[in-house]
Amino acid sequence: MAFRRRLGDILIADELIDEEQLNEGLKRQRETGEKLGQALMHLGHVTPEQIADALSEHLQIPRANLSRRYIQNDAVELVPDDMLRSRELLPVERDGDSLLLAMVDPLNILAIDDLQRMTGLHIKPVIATAQEIEDAMQRSTDFASTARRVVSEYDSGEEEQDTQEDPEEYLGDAPGVRLTNMMLTQAVRQKASDVHLEPREDRLRVRFRVDGVLRDVMNIPRRLMADVTSRVKIMANLDITERRRPQDGRIQTELDGDIDVDMRISTLPTVYGEKIVARLLNTSQGVMDIDAFGFSEDSMHKIERMLRQSQGMILVTGPTGSGKTTTLYGFLQQLNQPDVNIITVEDPVEYELEGISQVPVNHKVGLTFSTGLRSVLRQDPDIIMVGEIRDHETAEIAVRSALTGHLVLSTLHTNSAAATISRLMDMGMESYLLSSTIIGVMAQRLVRLICPDCKEQVRLEDPLMKRFIRSLGLPVPTHVYQGKGCPFCKDTGYRGRAALEELLVVGKAMRDAIDERLTDSRLQDIAVAGGMRTLSRRAVDKLVAGDTTVEEVIRTVYSVEDEEDLEEVMEEVKEPTELG
Repeated sequence: MAFRRRLGDILIADELIDEEQLNEGLKRQRETGEKLGQALMHLGHVTPEQIADALSEHLQIPRANLSRRYIQNDAVELVPDDMLRSRELLPVERDGDSLLLAMVDPLNILAIDDLQRMTGLHIKPVIATAQEIEDAMQRSTDFASTARRVVSEYDSGEEEQDTQEDPEEYLGDAPGVRLTNMMLTQAVRQKASDVHLEPREDRLRVRFRVDGVLRDVMNIPRRLMADVTSRVKIMANLDITERRRPQDGRIQTELDGDIDVDMRISTLPTVYGEKIVARLLNTSQGVMDIDAFGFSEDSMHKIERMLRQSQGMILVTGPTGSGKTTTLYGFLQQLNQPDVNIITVEDPVEYELEGISQVPVNHKVGLTFSTGLRSVLRQDPDIIMVGEIRDHETAEIAVRSALTGHLVLSTLHTNSAAATISRLMDMGMESYLLSSTIIGVMAQRLVRLICPDCKEQVRLEDPLMKRFIRSLGLPVPTHVYQGKGCPFCKDTGYRGRAALEELLVVGKAMRDAIDERLTDSRLQDIAVAGGMRTLSRRAVDKLVAGDTTVEEVIRTVYSVEDEEDLEEVMEEVKEPTELG
């Protein structure tokens, strides 16, 4: 009780609670047997961080700052997983014969004694909250080292068995099953969009695509390759005996206890075995609101005006992986009201939207975008979303649907907003139909954002980028920003992505230009004169603002018009080295 009174005095002295709240906490403590800090937290009087700070001051035990330091994987491996989870502790660093241990309750002498006996090391506790420990564990979990422990349990002398065909072998606690579950869980934790399993002569290479870029994760020994690939195929209800032709499947499962994940699985026979790619959709997160996409304020105003239209066509364009479907879902979520009938035709349906009828394309039964769209028109729709316009027939039905009183949303694969109009003309669409129906076209890319926790200023030295900025008629900044790498970003210097967009709104001048079938460059000039900011300009704006890096701008939007320009730039790159 003396300890509890002193803790209470500290909280009162720091003006975190008053006498009445302290008495409430003491009463609850007597009734439940909780510690005073837990009682006060359950009553909502203090936060876990405030309790941790008070304990640190009272006990003279350092307060851990887990977000700012690396967690040694060798230290974590000293403690069994069940103890890590049940006792709210995390080994941080081993230094000689000492082990720095982050603990929610540094007075848990039993846990400290158990660890000292288990490791033979002197335990030095530091204080952290349960959430801080959980976050640090997720950031520091080294899938590769954990997987190596699983592999080491496997008989290293056992040869790969290519004749394994019994599904029951892949449903238990076998190494292949454990590796697969660990791999998919880690992919979700790292917010990967894709998992690549690539067979090589002597190993199975595992890579995650995070923020649009592939990262090597680990190599699985050849002898376990069949186990892992068969486990994935079993989960996706694919034929594990068929290894000579591509297969497509789907996995819907729950990972980490409460994360619902939908995975699209694709297999492809290669020289060394089956390559598998899993596209991950975290359905627990739901559909993002368009306010969170990172669009500029002026674009948001234009988007809102476009979405108020009762008929016409809105198109989103860009390469694969540029977020087109996510943007369309954001539009649909904003349009979704009880008084409208919204129907989509998608390949496949990525997220299920409440209140919207979603039709999955099924080529096996002849349900394509065009046939699905014809059927949708007989369902009295107000708003139609077509996953992608791929051919003349789909384009024609979509345009005529927009012409006859429907609001149509769709995507194409083109490099710019202006090129989208030319692509539709190339598909055989008449210019007068396009000028009458298209409300706006948005081309977009996704650019990685600099990690805010390791962001640093550097001089802009890249001659390629200097030339690119000058070509846009903009002043060249002396300094830009980059991320140097930290635990938060897995040493990449990047964390998260935002959209770059160019939004072509079709007004009178643009309609006249479409009717005249002007070239892409002329259409773009007219759009820019009307207020459109190009993708290149958006990218440079984010570079100057310190949101992204030179490398990301070059990767996403940079292009050299002709070979002479490229040679000229490369000569500029070489000059400093020759002079040095």
